[in-house]
Amino acid sequence: MSSRSITPVRPLLPVPSRDAVELVNTQASGGFVSFQYSYTEVSSRDGRTHVQSNTTRLADGKVTREAFEGELEGDAYRQIVEETQRQMMSWFLPWVPRLGSDRE
Repeated sequence: MSSRSITPVRPLLPVPSRDAVELVNTQASGGFVSFQYSYTEVSSRDGRTHVQSNTTRLADGKVTREAFEGELEGDAYRQIVEETQRQMMSWFLPWVPRLGSDRE
């Protein structure tokens, strides 16, 4: 499978929180409780690929939140969709031959 790099059209900038959230720092003994929640949205509008991502995690008694938003070339959306479809086919239907893949 070939490796393609996607270069951002403009630099990725931190996105300010849309809602006021007060993060409470709690100290868990031994840090045995942790979680992570994240999502990434990829959409195509006006011939451009828009990416938005948010991650919230609790680890070692600290809650951290990261968010970014960016814009890529219009072709990036098509590449992401094709690669995702290839991955899903290989995971759930491994016996189906891969059409248009780089393998022989």
